[in-house]
Amino acid sequence: MNRGVVVGAVGGLVAGVSLGALALAAPSFALFSQSGAVVAAPAAAQLALPAMSQQARWGVLPNLADLVEAASPSVVQIEVRSQARAQTMRQLGPNPFQGTPFEDFFQGAPGAPGAPQGEMPDQRASGSGFFVDGGYVVTNNHVVEDATKMTVLLSDGRRFDAELVGTDPKTDLAVLKISNGKNLPRALPWGDSKVARPGDSVFAVGAPFGLSNTVTAGIVSARGRNLNGQYDDFIQVDAPINRGNSGGPLLDHTGAVIGVNSQIFSPSGGNVGIGFAIPSDQARGIVQQIVQSGSVQRGWLGVAIAPVTPEIASSLRLADAKGAMVNSVTDDSPASRAGVREGDVILSFGDRPIASVQDLTRAVADTKAGTTRDLRIIRDGRNQTLKVNIAALKDEVQRPQLASAAPSPPRGSVMEMADLGLTLGVNGSDVVVTAVKVNSPAAEAGIRTGDKLVKVNQTQPASPEAAKKAVDDAKKANGQAVLLQLERQGTKYFVGVPFSG
Repeated sequence: MNRGVVVGAVGGLVAGVSLGALALAAPSFALFSQSGAVVAAPAAAQLALPAMSQQARWGVLPNLADLVEAASPSVVQIEVRSQARAQTMRQLGPNPFQGTPFEDFFQGAPGAPGAPQGEMPDQRASGSGFFVDGGYVVTNNHVVEDATKMTVLLSDGRRFDAELVGTDPKTDLAVLKISNGKNLPRALPWGDSKVARPGDSVFAVGAPFGLSNTVTAGIVSARGRNLNGQYDDFIQVDAPINRGNSGGPLLDHTGAVIGVNSQIFSPSGGNVGIGFAIPSDQARGIVQQIVQSGSVQRGWLGVAIAPVTPEIASSLRLADAKGAMVNSVTDDSPASRAGVREGDVILSFGDRPIASVQDLTRAVADTKAGTTRDLRIIRDGRNQTLKVNIAALKDEVQRPQLASAAPSPPRGSVMEMADLGLTLGVNGSDVVVTAVKVNSPAAEAGIRTGDKLVKVNQTQPASPEAAKKAVDDAKKANGQAVLLQLERQGTKYFVGVPFSG
């Protein structure tokens, strides 16, 4: 979580594990039956609160006092203790200031005579959480990551040791369990994040900078925010969220939790009106899986995908820049067995339309292993439907490859393509990019010197001359862009490059 100009403390964008003596608390509502199923009852009814007037839906914030009073007992502060990173202290020898007025300033410094050697005190931090049925507490993964001891503090002053049930680092969620607690607060009800719209009133309860049970209010600023995480689908809010709000809930005007506060965007470390919450419709299912099995299972398709840009859509003569472009297919994967190929554009998965890469990622992840789905694709300008049987995702399957190509020296013929702003050469049997003009269409598309040119408009060129001819043919056919497939450090990807001028 390290995008843009972000909070530098505690892993960049995280909304805030309060370090040192600072604490954090926040509520989030989840109601489970004894079987683990979510009970879909109106949040206001579960909290025994009066219904809000219709006026509250038109930009006028409701009186939050009743909601806060009902929710606060279910909000907890989580104190975390973790082992300090081992540090090697080297002996610097005798005090170089011995016998001078500065002698005392050196005493006890690392490596100085008599100073502690190697042993460091445990690190302490804190975060927020909220109760769900059965004594379980939901929080952020980054709050409890690497913890050796976790203590849950209730608003009435009681303290309980907690055990870690399971985590899901991919969505930054974790679940704790209080085993010996009696008369624990009620579980808080989940809301429906799908119906939340920009402009809807929301509020959060937490302990920013250790100030417990702090209430902040605002509106939903945007939906579906992606911060470059594989499963990102954040709700963006302007309700003040600071370090210490991690794991706390985002609540709607009925008191239902529609999100779990997770990250902030800030150049200073404090609130600037941009916070991000994990939507409840995503968090609820993950929490249920952790409670039931201690882990999260996701479906696996076995493709590397990329967005369909307007340039790619133009080069493929697609009506809209929607779908997910298949960059590569993993051998012996569900996609491979179903007949998916590089260059296919996936338009739907089962009954779910695919408008973006995130749509496909989430649709596949939500599918149980062994389930068969229809995969609608476009290949060579024609719609096709494939049957794919989803497998279970294993952690080692999706490790990303870092791509940073080193320039390859040209050998043999060199061909300049001024319309795209790149030059091609030969390296062994491969056609490679030997130069990219600054501010050219190729540079804007992210092409780098050293990239291997695999295909031009789905045709593999045998030489730089053949590649240029394919590009010229695409332009003569009144194309606005040409589709190139390139390879960088073993990873293939497609880009649509528009013609200059």
